[in-house]
Amino acid sequence: MKRTNSPISQQDLQIEKIPSPSTQAFGLLYRLPRLLVRFCLVHWKEIAVIFYGSLMMGIWLFVAYNKIINFEQHMEGMLRQPFSKPVAIFLAYAVPSCELIAALLIGYKPTRLLGLGFSALLMTAFTAYVGLAILHVWSDKLPCNCGLIIQIGWKKHFVFNVFLLLISSWAFVLQRWVSKSVVTTDVNNKTYRYSSIQSVPIWRNRSGNKQPVLKRNHGHKKE
Repeated sequence: MKRTNSPISQQDLQIEKIPSPSTQAFGLLYRLPRLLVRFCLVHWKEIAVIFYGSLMMGIWLFVAYNKIINFEQHMEGMLRQPFSKPVAIFLAYAVPSCELIAALLIGYKPTRLLGLGFSALLMTAFTAYVGLAILHVWSDKLPCNCGLIIQIGWKKHFVFNVFLLLISSWAFVLQRWVSKSVVTTDVNNKTYRYSSIQSVPIWRNRSGNKQPVLKRNHGHKKE
């Protein structure tokens, strides 16, 4: 057989360049905005729940704290409400306690759905009470006992309560939607949720998909 000498091109002589750490860092920074946008588009429900839940938790902690540190003023304002004295005393302790419970339930992930639902119920009760005050069902000189530092009028308070009611209700719907998300089942029939970090291509490729390994018995049965 004849030996043929093929021409060597310059591309064959070029040595593959290894990217430097600075080049890799620049590439990652270049792709970071796109990765963040993709992550937000995929997990917008979880992000919205965290945002609205944190807002409601902060408001509950704020108003409960003001009522506790100014408890005498809170008790005096509650006694001036259109309730009997025993009911007013009970509500003076129950309202800040319920607000703290709602904040704690929202802050703990397994009970977040319950906390958001409880927040929606509290805001429904508070909004209905303020609405009755606007309709002059109670006395015209009824004091506001909401626990805010800045005292606002009943109409502005009603608008503020409706806004918080919509936020807590929407967060409850989103959290329920997330809780009913699609789950996958592994070989041991254990359910686990799709990890949010795996929506980013870099980390998903690093983690890899572990395929179940089937054990095979290569032994021969004795006859």
